[in-house]
Amino acid sequence: MKIFPSFIFTSLHFLPKQEQLHKLGHPLFLLSITILAINDWVLKTTFHNALTGKLSDFAGLFALPYFLSTFFPKRKLLIHLIIGLMFILWKSECIQAVIDLVNTWGIALGRTVDPSDNIALVSTIISYGLFERIRAYPLRLILYKTIAVFSVLSFLATSFPKQTLQKFVSIDKTYRFNFSRRELISRLNMVQIKNIYVLNQYSGEADFDASKNIFHWHGQKDTLAMILDDEKFSAGDTITYKTSYAQIQIIGNDSTSTLKLINLYKFVPAFSDKDYREKAIKQFEKWTVKKIRKYRREYPVK
Repeated sequence: MKIFPSFIFTSLHFLPKQEQLHKLGHPLFLLSITILAINDWVLKTTFHNALTGKLSDFAGLFALPYFLSTFFPKRKLLIHLIIGLMFILWKSECIQAVIDLVNTWGIALGRTVDPSDNIALVSTIISYGLFERIRAYPLRLILYKTIAVFSVLSFLATSFPKQTLQKFVSIDKTYRFNFSRRELISRLNMVQIKNIYVLNQYSGEADFDASKNIFHWHGQKDTLAMILDDEKFSAGDTITYKTSYAQIQIIGNDSTSTLKLINLYKFVPAFSDKDYREKAIKQFEKWTVKKIRKYRREYPVK
């Protein structure tokens, strides 16, 4: 039982010199790390409300840049600025498409978009101002290493919130279009291809199997998207739309068409009692139905 902690501590050769580590002993840093750990490991699983989310934001935005600045003191201003900008980006709508794509990989990633959360950025300012003040908190080296390990575990706990894939059944919503069934399938395929294109920009690991008309991870068989062939399925067939975690049906003729949404899947907080059904539907409408309707306006035929 003594091997594990000994291995952790002795392997922390990357830690800065002890005279730099003294900042980790600051009471406010220790308090912020403790709040972060208790909040993410206990309070969120018990209450999971707006207050627990705000606690994580305030504590994390103080502790993380302060902690990293201990390792790179000459880059402390840059570290605080980057973390502040990343938080603003994380809380904005502009990265929702990336999050949706990540969810299709089977990775539970999500956040609450709330501009009022940006008030927590004041913690980053306090962190920078406090770090600038030189004061020694002499502790034994083993205690500094313990604080460092505990800090990393706390950051990891708040970085990967517990989420579960929830299925919403019997939705039975229909979306009608003033173009043919063939055109609807074509647009749906192009929306999927665009999503895969975005995915490849971030990972570059999606391959296409021409024999099966599917995109999959390089070296794996998990289907990321399937290009639909209108001649190979009938109006009553249920289609699993991978890039939006949905099951749909498509019917129509040469002049009109209808997409019927049957079931939906969405990653939701594991300990939340909130009903995410309507949110899942709105997300599908935004990232699929809306894109289908305006596809020709975005990409006019030359």
